[in-house]
Amino acid sequence: MVIAIIAVLIGLLLPAVQKVREAAARSTCQNNVKQIGLANHNYASANNDGFPAYYDARNSAGAQQSHNQPARCIALRELLPYLEQNALFETFRGEADQSGGAAVFGQSRRRGLPKVYVCPSDASYGNGQGQTDWAAGCYGINFQVFGNPAGGDNWLLNTFRYANLKSDFVDGTSNTLAVAEMIAKRTTGAEWNLWSHGGWNQNYSPLFAYGSAAGANYGSAGSGFAGAASKFVTGVNPGPLGIASSPHAGVMNVGMCDGSVRTLSSGIDATTVWWRLCTTASNDIPANF
Repeated sequence: MVIAIIAVLIGLLLPAVQKVREAAARSTCQNNVKQIGLANHNYASANNDGFPAYYDARNSAGAQQSHNQPARCIALRELLPYLEQNALFETFRGEADQSGGAAVFGQSRRRGLPKVYVCPSDASYGNGQGQTDWAAGCYGINFQVFGNPAGGDNWLLNTFRYANLKSDFVDGTSNTLAVAEMIAKRTTGAEWNLWSHGGWNQNYSPLFAYGSAAGANYGSAGSGFAGAASKFVTGVNPGPLGIASSPHAGVMNVGMCDGSVRTLSSGIDATTVWWRLCTTASNDIPANF
């Protein structure tokens, strides 16, 4: 009888415990997003009010190099010193942007597991080793901010822009997304969200809203989604490549370009809210969100 009562009590308590754990995990996730947002602003303060570029491998003459040449900037990598991850950042110095085959590249990728890029609710993350020895992450950046949508469907032209806080946010930084959750492993094709991947193939890049500001998809190198089609998904299925995705049921944690953190409901409108939040200067202030 006593055992039966204990079993019933455990059955009643288990859902409550799970809710508490998920609430704690969501809180940690929100803090991660907040830290990334603050790092963006600290980077901008040190770099003429510009956020880091999605991927900038231009040489001294201004021509974009092939992806196995040294990169000036890979956005989430450049934020490491502003996230108390300077030791990890230093391991990348002198490397050919992680795309080469020498042992040193693999070593750095395996080391590259900053906790701030991991959502504790993301069961797909595992040990973080991702694709072969590339490190995975649970967050992505907004191409409309960190990339160059005006560069067209061409990674040699559209990957680099240092969005300026004082001039590029006509719609307002509080109305523009900077970062969102992206489940580490996509079920379609088993691709991973690799936090320090470059711009030559967005299949693996920590990137969403890949397309023109008018909402046209860019996908010649993979699967890009723009406009209403780019709206995030929630739950255990992370959706197709290039879509922001959250493991939290029905909600998505996002960081705005002003450094604030918002929680978006999966019920928001894809056109009048989500895509308006993605664009920076379309004079389309989002509806209530």
